[in-house]
Amino acid sequence: MKSFKTFMMEHEQLEEAIVKKGAVAAYALQGRNHGNNGVRSYNKAKQTLRAATNAKSTDIKIDALTRAMIDLLDGLVSQRHQIGSVSAQVTALSVL
Repeated sequence: MKSFKTFMMEHEQLEEAIVKKGAVAAYALQGRNHGNNGVRSYNKAKQTLRAATNAKSTDIKIDALTRAMIDLLDGLVSQRHQIGSVSAQVTALSVL
C-alpha cells in the first residue's frame, strides 16, 4: 500500500504534466488562430486589388490600394502574434 506522501508526490507530478500539456495546446491553438487571421487578411487584400483592376477612376484605384495596404498590415500583425504564440509554446515546453 502507498503512503500518503508517495500518493501526493505522484499526484503533483500528474497535475504538472496536465498543466504543461494544457499550456502548450492553448498556445498552439492561439498560434493557429492568428495564422488563420493573417491568411484571411491577405486574401481580403487580394480581393480588394482584383476588384479595383477594371476600375476606370484613379480615385477608386487609390482607395482600393489603401484598403489593400491596411489589410496587408493587419495580416503582418497577425503573423507577429502567431510567432509570439509559437515562442510561448516552445517556452512552455522547456520551462514547465
